[in-house]
Amino acid sequence: MHIKQIWSYIPEHIVPIRELNEVLGLNNAQTKVLEKIHGLKQVRQDRDGDLASLLGRVLTQVVNNPEVAPNSIKYIIYCHTIQENFPFPMKVLQALKRTYGLQHAIAFSLTQQNCASGLIALNVAETLLPSLEADDHILILTGEKTFSPVVQLIPNTTVMGEASAAVLVGNKGNGSRVVGLTSVTLGQFCNVLTGTPQILREFQEIYTPRLCEAIVAAVEQAGLTLQDIRYIVPHNVNLSSWKKVAIRLSYPLERIYTSNVQEIGHCFCSDPFINLQAILEQKLLRPEEYYLLVTVGLGVTFSVAVMQYAGIGGNVRDHRIDGFFEQAQVGVNGPA
Repeated sequence: MHIKQIWSYIPEHIVPIRELNEVLGLNNAQTKVLEKIHGLKQVRQDRDGDLASLLGRVLTQVVNNPEVAPNSIKYIIYCHTIQENFPFPMKVLQALKRTYGLQHAIAFSLTQQNCASGLIALNVAETLLPSLEADDHILILTGEKTFSPVVQLIPNTTVMGEASAAVLVGNKGNGSRVVGLTSVTLGQFCNVLTGTPQILREFQEIYTPRLCEAIVAAVEQAGLTLQDIRYIVPHNVNLSSWKKVAIRLSYPLERIYTSNVQEIGHCFCSDPFINLQAILEQKLLRPEEYYLLVTVGLGVTFSVAVMQYAGIGGNVRDHRIDGFFEQAQVGVNGPA
């Protein structure tokens, strides 16, 4: 399986965290925690459009790319965290298919793993690809609107931003080899934000150690050590949590790509793909180096993809990744 190209859209409109105080019901002390401790300075918002417009920004790039034949896209997997992110009876995916000439594609959503759904989609794509022709593709689509304070703020943790990404997956390609994926689901925390204070405390206590365990397990299953990993490409939940991970793993913080935390905030399922694109654009990886895609979805699912970079040619924003997929499920206690 190969990730043949990645596209992303980051809105230009910047909203400083402090300007969201009234909307999110934050006092000055809570804002300072987000800014000074968690490293969240601002988020992006696509104020001129709705969800269809946000997703359409990357779909436009896909169908206008001369190297991509729209009729080769047989499946569209839309990954999102907010389970109901457009009102009934609207059918956003069906409308997008008609608008961008993708009516022939089968479209469905992944949402159960919340912000980890984007990486889980790679496993789903891997199971679908053998049934396709050699030149057929699967498109993984991410992006959500922060239409309510309820979905824009995780208290004392992060502020959500708006962005979208599209990932083209096929049976052949060049780039980085997918060495494996480890996903750990702890279903007892499925209601962590709406459950009892005790559940929240337990989640906060296990978050860093269990995330580190998932990272180590993924690396070991690939026959590697952390010393072999050039970069960790994470989700943008906040800076403080990644500092704790770096300390616990004795891994250099400067090799955990956190630059976008303060620039765009936590953009749901899109973070790892946007951050990977940034690392490749900045040429921070050399051929044959290993790196990790890491994300966490409330519920809670820890997902880690081990990848090996093989070099990418052509347009700097058209990244090509190839390889095979190996998944390990550990500690599954129920639905996320």
